[in-house]
Amino acid sequence: MKEFEPFKQIYEQILQKQEIKANAKQAAVAVLFIEEDDQEPHLVLIERNQYDGHHSGQMALPGGKMDPTDQDLRETAAREVREEIGIEIDVSSLDYITEHWIHVSNYWITAFSVRLNKKLSYDLNKREINRIFEIPVSFFQDPANLQPFEVSYDGNKILSPSFVYEGNLIWGATALILYQLFHTED
Repeated sequence: MKEFEPFKQIYEQILQKQEIKANAKQAAVAVLFIEEDDQEPHLVLIERNQYDGHHSGQMALPGGKMDPTDQDLRETAAREVREEIGIEIDVSSLDYITEHWIHVSNYWITAFSVRLNKKLSYDLNKREINRIFEIPVSFFQDPANLQPFEVSYDGNKILSPSFVYEGNLIWGATALILYQLFHTED
């Protein structure tokens, strides 16, 4: 979509700046594809609890900051999924997707995906998570559900991808990852 071209250009410039990545807090998220027989594939998103911070109440992919005990960011993603929603993931099954820098909180997020062929039984971490959503993949694939969302970067207003699912805004890094998965070519 042409309206996102300025955003894509800024994103590419940021990825080239190694000093940003070096000075950011490392984090990882997981895109969980639920692929049960005889059902449309779904993705798992969470709604974070309200708190005093940048990501309060946001729709997000399960994930979070790297702990000193994590061997790598794949381990971070698997640990965070287990801590937030109680799902065990084999670290070796996580496939790299992309990276993003979140300037408001200075997190450098690495996104991974995993395909799960079973119904999930969640154990919600109520201290961190308000709600879990299983959203059909087709929702994110449908261009009619992709909406521009105005963000500020470096004093400039630019349009970034977003989605609204059942009245819940999905924006920021989560929307960008989903946009890259379903609306951009390699």
